[in-house]
Amino acid sequence: MIYRRPSYYDTFHCLGGACPDTCCRDWSVVPDEEALADYASAPSPLRERIARNLVADEDGDVCFRLDGEGMCTLLTPDGLCAIQRDWGEAHLCAHCAAYPRFIEEYGSLTESSLAISCPEAARLLIEAPRFALIETDDGQNEPPFEDINPDLLAGLEHSRARVLALLDGGAGTIWEKLRIVLTYALDLEGFIGMGEYGQIASPFPPLLEPDPSRRQGPAVRLLKLLSGLDPLRPSWPELLKERAKQLSALSPTEYLQLRAGYERTNPRWERQLTNLACYLVFRHWHKAVNDDDIYGRAAFVCAACTALYHLSLFQPGEEAVLWTQFSREVEHDEDNLAQLTWALSRWIPPDFI
Repeated sequence: MIYRRPSYYDTFHCLGGACPDTCCRDWSVVPDEEALADYASAPSPLRERIARNLVADEDGDVCFRLDGEGMCTLLTPDGLCAIQRDWGEAHLCAHCAAYPRFIEEYGSLTESSLAISCPEAARLLIEAPRFALIETDDGQNEPPFEDINPDLLAGLEHSRARVLALLDGGAGTIWEKLRIVLTYALDLEGFIGMGEYGQIASPFPPLLEPDPSRRQGPAVRLLKLLSGLDPLRPSWPELLKERAKQLSALSPTEYLQLRAGYERTNPRWERQLTNLACYLVFRHWHKAVNDDDIYGRAAFVCAACTALYHLSLFQPGEEAVLWTQFSREVEHDEDNLAQLTWALSRWIPPDFI
């Protein structure tokens, strides 16, 4: 069994009440059966408080109740969960205890990472010198799950390693690299559809850096597309619509000046965007093993980098906030992610970036 995780994974620590946001908001958390049984032995008056704030959701599952502002009713004024504060972290349900860690399993491969919907996880990614992976192997050669095509998984493994190496160390700007990834993914999808997994090792297409001013219009369209998804927090689509309006009002010269100013004041912008692209590729690339849609996922990576770069132009220094908002609204909503990936796979041409 092979295990992988980003190099910064083990340095993560929850900020608790010092966090600039909270994960105890907006999400209906369904405790596992072991946690529900554990709650029955909680000390009083915590036991009664937990019981009062467990409700059935629309699917009939027991979950923690949210108040009128979307906050978990077990959240205390000091920003801590009452269960954690008054009883101990060991009594958190599995979902709350694990976040923002997530695990993807493919039978022979287990990968762990930190969701950037968490501000601290986003900060670690932004500040990382590079996106590097730590890999260990326990020597147990377990096969992939029965419903996974081992040849396809092997092809995705090979192609993703190539893409990560290109993004992190290849020649060219991040925009040129993303264009290469997008064109490469289009070729891959054709090979996958024909079952020609050996062709996945085909050379990267040579692409030149396009005129930067051409990105203004597509970026406006992208922000508008994102604003049409079902929001978790109303402030998110409002922000996207406002930024699309501001971006579209700029002349080509003003647009290039805005970009130049941002890149001058944030000299690490390209490293930050590279880390973001690598994180997204690491997290989403292999999910094509379920539906063969590698181009849609590559388009999602490129769209996320494009959208967050253009949002950052108006909010320099707030990259972590923006990345967190995007991840929360898109990566954590399966319907939004599926809808966006489907739309992008039919809208974004390889020369979009």
